[in-house]
Amino acid sequence: MNTPLVRQPEPPKPEALRLEQKRAGAKTFFDFGEESLRYGLDDGSASRTWTIEYAELSVERERFVERNTWWRNVGAIWVVLGAVLTSMDWAKTQVLGLSIWLPLGAGCLVWYAMRIRRFVVVASPRANVLVIDDASAAAILAEIDRRRAAQLRDRFDYLSPDESPEQQRHRVLWLQRQGSLDDHEVSARLLQIDLMAQSPSADPRQGERDE
Repeated sequence: MNTPLVRQPEPPKPEALRLEQKRAGAKTFFDFGEESLRYGLDDGSASRTWTIEYAELSVERERFVERNTWWRNVGAIWVVLGAVLTSMDWAKTQVLGLSIWLPLGAGCLVWYAMRIRRFVVVASPRANVLVIDDASAAAILAEIDRRRAAQLRDRFDYLSPDESPEQQRHRVLWLQRQGSLDDHEVSARLLQIDLMAQSPSADPRQGERDE
């Protein structure tokens, strides 16, 4: 039987929470449930939804910048076309008259340069969660991290008689890297593992009473 390394009071159940974002034609929503995140992305061309357990989400973060290359390609073509027509008109009349395609193409290029979508990427085996990098991103990422850390702690913060002390230490240090245990908690658990390694018959909750 697995025994919690340090017995904790029963934590309150996390409340359901929904957060939404919208920027440059992209929309996201985050439904924070008790055990999993329901995440949706609508980028203007397609709409997708995933349900991902918090423990599956990576602690690592990447950044992703997206631009719509259609505006760049069309703008470049129209600028070239406008330049050619303007040159031909100048050759015939010796009067400089800008083709309408020049400002239209320039406008497309300006729109391409301005319409940028920046995302923070939270990877998972099921799907990458894209958080729009705006003023609300920090709150969404913090909520993901909080629920992820709590779920990992609930699942892996235990003492198993089937594991060696080295395996126990490895799991405790892994939980620390995942943000589920702070330095004080890690020290208490490593001490408890060491005491049990020296006295295999010791009560698993001895570390709790010693704190």
